[in-house]
Amino acid sequence: MKKFLGCSVVLLALVLMGSFAFADGCPELRGTWVGMVKMITKDGNIKEHKAVFVIKKQEGNLFSGEKAWFAENKENLITEGFSGVIGADNVSLYFAEHDAGYTLGTLTGKENMSLYNLESGRKAKALYYDMERIRFARAFVDIDKDGSKTVIRSEIIKVYPLNAGRIMREADLNKDGKLSKKEWEEWKKKQ
Repeated sequence: MKKFLGCSVVLLALVLMGSFAFADGCPELRGTWVGMVKMITKDGNIKEHKAVFVIKKQEGNLFSGEKAWFAENKENLITEGFSGVIGADNVSLYFAEHDAGYTLGTLTGKENMSLYNLESGRKAKALYYDMERIRFARAFVDIDKDGSKTVIRSEIIKVYPLNAGRIMREADLNKDGKLSKKEWEEWKKKQ
């Protein structure tokens, strides 16, 4: 009995140490992930479009955020929240979508992930996401389409739809509602 109890305590200690090591070794997922989505519906139609996943919060192996894609008319942006967990192998990803459905995936590199979503029922479909993390690499002139030498939220939304609010909050140092090239460059350096 003493031997069993001693082995149990050692095993418990190893499990606890392993879980602490796992929490420290989790890959960092926060950021904006963009890519192409291929979808096949229950009637056999195949469609392809762009999607964005923004992982806003992460604590250890738990994370949350939202995904977005444009509706078929390519004008309306649709968003849906999600919560997720990184698997014990630090490669597998599991997403619970807030409206309905589950997405499973794999980190295929530090800046890449492949995701798979299956939905059954009336709206049955299968989706494959090939995602890459972006680092706000677009130049100021790419965003300043009107050439005014400042950018406003509506211009940022066209390039970074899920991050426009955050960018304005963090980068607009003088709080005038627009960003100068200097404010944009200073903010990008911090990213």
